[in-house]
Amino acid sequence: MGKNRLHGRLLVRLGVIAALGLSALNLLPRQDHFHVSAFVLTTSPIIQRSAAQTHQSTSTKTRFSFSKLGENILDRFTDPKIEDPMLPLTEAGIAQIVAPTLELFWLKLNQSPFPSWAQPLYDYTFTPRGALLAPTLVHGAGLACAWLLGCLAAKGYQREAYESDALRVISTTLKAGAFACGILILATQFDLYREMGGYVQVGDSAETDLRIYRALVELIDDIFFEAVTLLGWRLFRSRVA
Repeated sequence: MGKNRLHGRLLVRLGVIAALGLSALNLLPRQDHFHVSAFVLTTSPIIQRSAAQTHQSTSTKTRFSFSKLGENILDRFTDPKIEDPMLPLTEAGIAQIVAPTLELFWLKLNQSPFPSWAQPLYDYTFTPRGALLAPTLVHGAGLACAWLLGCLAAKGYQREAYESDALRVISTTLKAGAFACGILILATQFDLYREMGGYVQVGDSAETDLRIYRALVELIDDIFFEAVTLLGWRLFRSRVA
């Protein structure tokens, strides 16, 4: 009984002390709470402003980099660096005359049919004029334009692109050729679209399939002979230089 009374008194005293402590805490001014709240309210706009400035700076840098990239690509065509003014004219002649002529000779030696672009041109009297010369020049003009645009895109008229080591010359020539191939493929697609009067695909009819396959073979022949001729010319020029 004595121990139970002692424990009861201790519990009552502890309860009273706890109640007094809580009351004292409630009577104290809450400066720390107000200070923390003020700090949070003060720094929140700063953090938000800093985040907004960082986002704006990142967006500005991104726009600047894209605009800089666009200007550099556009300058390759509008303001190219051509250190040898005769080189574009020489390569235009090679792409327009030499490569298509070699292609026709190769097809003739193998007794293969000529491409569709090698058909003779007719004047107003329906007399064929220049059975192979005129069609070759007309078709070769398109090939030459594609090659010149590819060289401009790959910076192929800078001196280090054609008077450097063989690896650099081959790399630059392949880059220019890849761009030229893309232009040639798009031009072939537009030509088929115009000729067939709309969009067609393989399987629509036997006639359209034959025309598409023939255009594909002619496209591969053009790319092959242009690549061999121009790559050989560039390697020869780099060795002579």
